[in-house]
Order: sequence, then structure tokens, then C-alpha cells
Amino acid sequence: MSPLEYAPAALPDELAAHYRRGGYRSSVTLGSLMQRNQHEFGVLPAVIDGDTTLNWSELIGLAARFGGYLRTHGIGPGDVVLWQLPNWWESLAVAYGVWAAGAISSPVVPIYREHELRQVIQAVRPRCVVVPQSFRGVDHVALVSEACDAVGHQPDLRVVLRGAATGWTMFDDATSVTPYIADHVDIDAPALVGFTSGTTSGAKGVAHSSASFISSGLRSSRQAAYGWKDRAYMPAPLAHATGLLSAVAIPSFTGCSVVLRDRWDAEQAIDDIAAFGVTFSSGAAIFMQELLAALASRGQDRLELSGYPCGGSTIPTSLALAAEAVGMHPARSWGMTECPGVTSSAPFEPKEIRCGTDGRIAPGCEVRVVDFDGKELGPDQIGEFLIRGPQRALGYLNPEHTRDGFDDEGWFRTGDLGFLTAEGVLSMTGRSKEIINRGGEKISGREIEDLLAQHPGVIEASVVPAPHPRLGEQPAAFILTQGASPPTEKDLCDFLRNAGLAPQKIPGVWRHVEELPRTASGKVKKYVLQAELAE
Repeated sequence: MSPLEYAPAALPDELAAHYRRGGYRSSVTLGSLMQRNQHEFGVLPAVIDGDTTLNWSELIGLAARFGGYLRTHGIGPGDVVLWQLPNWWESLAVAYGVWAAGAISSPVVPIYREHELRQVIQAVRPRCVVVPQSFRGVDHVALVSEACDAVGHQPDLRVVLRGAATGWTMFDDATSVTPYIADHVDIDAPALVGFTSGTTSGAKGVAHSSASFISSGLRSSRQAAYGWKDRAYMPAPLAHATGLLSAVAIPSFTGCSVVLRDRWDAEQAIDDIAAFGVTFSSGAAIFMQELLAALASRGQDRLELSGYPCGGSTIPTSLALAAEAVGMHPARSWGMTECPGVTSSAPFEPKEIRCGTDGRIAPGCEVRVVDFDGKELGPDQIGEFLIRGPQRALGYLNPEHTRDGFDDEGWFRTGDLGFLTAEGVLSMTGRSKEIINRGGEKISGREIEDLLAQHPGVIEASVVPAPHPRLGEQPAAFILTQGASPPTEKDLCDFLRNAGLAPQKIPGVWRHVEELPRTASGKVKKYVLQAELAE
């Protein structure tokens, strides 16, 4: 099988040199970090999964043996290992083990089914696949096998966790070989393939090097002063950027430990945070909302954390302030699979920054704001964000996506809209694809969402463009409500009007729903809502 093919985006030599000189990119390899943690922090806990705890010596030892299994079968640099696993302790051994072999990791969120798996397998052509025998009633062995058959690709190796299947190697057998950790790897070669969440369109394959992947963990660890005494809580999928950062990248640098849960439950999370001495967590708005609701139902008014970085979805200021009031110390941030952690807020920042904006531009990163014609805009003017930084991806797997997404100077066109202050503090206002064009007037759905979130009867709001017979588009609001007497359409219109919102921005279409379609990381799939309105 041929090595992974991708379309590299431009990275000028002087820019790469700047990242190295400034310490924004490290030349350390993932294998070196694994070996250091095994040596320096060997007896300290690395992962806690229910009743199972592995220290760093045990975890890296297991990962090295899985790496040895892969290398014994000829899998190494340029080869892809696809893993679709729940948040189990074995998943970390697989994640580290792929990099121990020097191979390319392609994690897939557990909720993906036949349609998405066919696309991923076709794109990365994995030499090895790793899945659980079953999870939440789904036969993942059959699922992946059928997807491979459908695209006409047969991996050389198939490994199954917590079970057995004909033609598959059990994980215990795959970790019963001589350990191996690659000493010399190209830090600028592909090491990770992620897929965008697809909130406004289909997912795209994104290639990262070990240098770009490590850059985010390096910066986060320095800014938040994480150390080996810290403990993360991670119920979001390890296959998502949030999970990889909190459960792999940050622990790799600091020796901190992580508590895993394969199912999100706010009540369980509150118990776990107390029982295991969790110091930090992270997640999208839905996780914060449910934690606050669970605290209120218990009559508790505190959930002490050293920090709760939050991003990946719209975080209303009112929600962040509510989390601040109970001691979670939230810090809004902004980034994406192609360039994670472009902005963030340090724990020592005032709450006006941490809760009321999307944070400061991270060291080494650059952000430009341009209008729809590409003209540079000044402070406090709303336009599209163009970004570049040490954590920017190598490029997309699809050459067309790379051509459309990057320019010759290494800038990535995010499609996100917002503004910068003169001090470099960023606020996102929406997506260019989500802007509502009402008779030529551009309306930000996020502005309406943030106001609706302040209504005591609204849990969450998602505003998207809806067809209008004369004006082309109008705002449409999908609303999750709470309370015995949820607010009516008139109540909400009056609330927005009294808040000073311009009449043309008040939604003309309202949908009260019991749930919103989401990605695995908690983002709302707005394209699904728009398709519903178009029917």
C-alpha cells in the first residue's frame, strides 16, 4: 500500500524558522515524550477509567508493545492506523502505540456509522484498523468490515478490543510482543489525520504533523501552568481535537493524568470531579449547561476547577458567567481542526476577557480580519478571520480543499466572522456560511443566539437562515426551553425587542425542539436545521 497522500499548504521557510526561534514549535518527538514520562513519572497515575488505573510506566509499556506489534508487521512511517474507540484506557495505549511505531494516527469518533466510515476509509486507506467488538449495542467489527468491503479496501491488520472476532487479533495478543518506540521520525511529516466536524458542510480530512500537533499542547501547558499534580476530566471523544489535547497532548508534556468516561453524564461528572481530584476539564457549551443544571438540581453552588477551557461551539457570555459564579473558571477560546487554539484566555485574565470574549491571540499565531473583497479591516470591524500559526495543519487530504482553504503565504481562510480589538482580543460573531442575507442586509445569527440565551426560559438557541419569499432569507430560531410554562413565540419576540434588537433581526420562524442535532463534540449541525427549513 502507498503512503498517505495529502495536499500540503504553503509554509514559507522564514515563517517556519520564526516558529522554531520563538519556541512556538518544538523539535521533540512524541516517542521522546513517551519515554520521558515513563522514566520521570513512571509511578504516577496516567489514566483512570472507572476501577482501572494505569501509571505512566504501565501505559507507555503497553503502548510500546502495541507499537512493536505494528512494526513487526511492517507498519511505520507513512502508514495509517485507523481507530474507532470509546474513551477506554486501552484507547490511550492505542493512540500512543501508533506513534510509538512512527505511523499516522487516524482517530474516528465512535458515533460514526457506515456513511462516514466509508468516506474516512476511502480517504486514508488504513493498513490497520482497531475497534471494540461492540459498544452501546453496535457491532463495530461488522460495521468497519462492511465499510472496508464497500470501498474495496482490506487492511493488513485488524485488532479488536474487549472481545474476539474471526480474522481479528485480540488486543491482549497485539500487546504481547517486544516493545518498540521509534527514535527517529520526521517531525514535519504527517502524524495525525483528523476530520472536521462538519457543522455547515461535510467533513474534510486534515493532516497534521507531530510538530503542529504538539504545538497546541506546549502552549496550553505553559499558559495554564499544568503539571504532574493536575488531573483532567475528559468525557468528550478522544478522537476529537478536544480529547486529543486534554487526554494526550497536555499529559505528554506535563505528566498529568486524565479521567476517562465513555458516556457523558453531568451527575456522574460532578461525582468524578470530587472523587478523583480533577483539577481541569474542557468542552462545548452543552457540557457546561448540563453541569450547571445538575449542580442546581442537587442544591450545590460550587464546582471548583482551576480552569475550564471552552470552545468548539458558541459560548454565550451569560453561560460563561454562570460557570464562573460556581468556581469553574471558564476560559473561552477559538480554533478549529485545521488550526486549534488560535486564541485562549489564561486563568489570571479578568473574567471580562475569559467569559466575555473568545480570548487573546496565542503567542506565535497571527490573525487578520478582511472584508468580503479581501480588504484588510481595522480594530473592532467585523470581517472574516484569516489565520496562521505553529499549530496550523499541513493541509487537507483533498487538493481542492487545500487550494480553496490556504493561500501562498500560509494563511488559512477560516470562514469564521468576528472582530479584533487593538489589544488583540478576539470575538467571533458567526460563520460566513451562516450569515443571514435579508434583502441585502447581513445579519449574524450568533448575536440573536446570545440574546436568547439570556432569557430564563431558554436553555439553548440556534439561529440559521430560512427562506423568505421576498427578501431571500430571514432569521429562524430553533429553541430548547425549560420550566413548567416555557416562553411562547410572542414572549421571545418581546424579549428581543425589549433588549434593543433591531426589528429586522427578530426571527420570523420559530421552532421549539426537544433536542438539537449535534456532532460528537457537542457542536450544533446547523446545516441539518437549514435543510429542515428548506423541505
